[in-house]
Amino acid sequence: MKHSLHLYGTLGPACASKEKIQAMFLAGMTGMRLNLSHSNLDDCEDWLQQYHEVSERMHIIPELLVDLQGPELRIGTLDTPLSLSSGDIVFLISEKSFQEKKENSDIFSRILNGKDEFFIIPCPEILFSYFDEEQEVRLNDGKIVLKISAPLESDIFCAEVIKGGELTSRKSIAIKDLTVPLPVLTKTDKENLKLLRKYHVTGVMLPFVRIADDLITLRKELMADNMDYIRIFAKIESIEGVEHLPSLLPFCDEIVIARGDLGNAIPLPKLPAVQKRISTTCLHAKKPFMVVTQMLASMEENPVPTRAEVTDIFQAVLDGASSLMLTGETAMGAYPEEAMKILSQTSEEALRFKY
Repeated sequence: MKHSLHLYGTLGPACASKEKIQAMFLAGMTGMRLNLSHSNLDDCEDWLQQYHEVSERMHIIPELLVDLQGPELRIGTLDTPLSLSSGDIVFLISEKSFQEKKENSDIFSRILNGKDEFFIIPCPEILFSYFDEEQEVRLNDGKIVLKISAPLESDIFCAEVIKGGELTSRKSIAIKDLTVPLPVLTKTDKENLKLLRKYHVTGVMLPFVRIADDLITLRKELMADNMDYIRIFAKIESIEGVEHLPSLLPFCDEIVIARGDLGNAIPLPKLPAVQKRISTTCLHAKKPFMVVTQMLASMEENPVPTRAEVTDIFQAVLDGASSLMLTGETAMGAYPEEAMKILSQTSEEALRFKY
């Protein structure tokens, strides 16, 4: 059976070789995503060259999606990964004044020279106007959870780790039940948009789409460089995006149900209903939609998926998804080819059952 679905992998260190990319195409992949949250297009030139060389050799016209930074908040650069455990104390410090405070702040000096082991996380300056005691702060798509305990200075807050894990540079940070106003496109986003033609990009994923004006802003940027042919993928990752969904549909080519940050914005038990609501709205409007995030998360470390994961894929296809995407499974995981094969085979079975 020929696929009527788009199946995307995410390009990263685990799959950036020609051999891996070819194996993933043979497994059923139709295109790839490049996450620009941590880098820019020029930094990834070698990976993209490998991707295009393989697709040309296989006579494939590949899809290439770039995922912009967009209005998303991320922590700063860490010298080394932090291994956080429940009960650990961390200090959230303004990224802007981080270096200055290391040299001039008495409080910072006491933190660094204390006898106990503390962790320091540089954060976007804008967040410090919103931090408050007892707030829940979620890092890395909610994998790590902190609770704010007290401010030490206007731009230094103390917090306790509620749910631990390993934290690396530039991971997402969000305050539970709070939306922080941010510009639609960052300076880096605008620089990357100028390079889309050079790297044969076919689609742009805009994170945290809230209102139609977000998509109009992106479309205007593309049209200014005569790139209105590039498809726009609107990532729904907030309550605001869900509530405004019908008004977003005319201004994008595809909706993305991005369950990582969406699962931070709402209680997890409610996430399946919200996913179903988005998919139903898209189906009624004949708007294509994609399902993404943790489709096969266990396969980042294991060669075989869980029963729940294959059922999730199957159900997404039955719900009418036009596209499915793997993220960390192929970018960083130990089994990128095997994960793509499972995604492809399971979606094939769903299509066979459906039709």
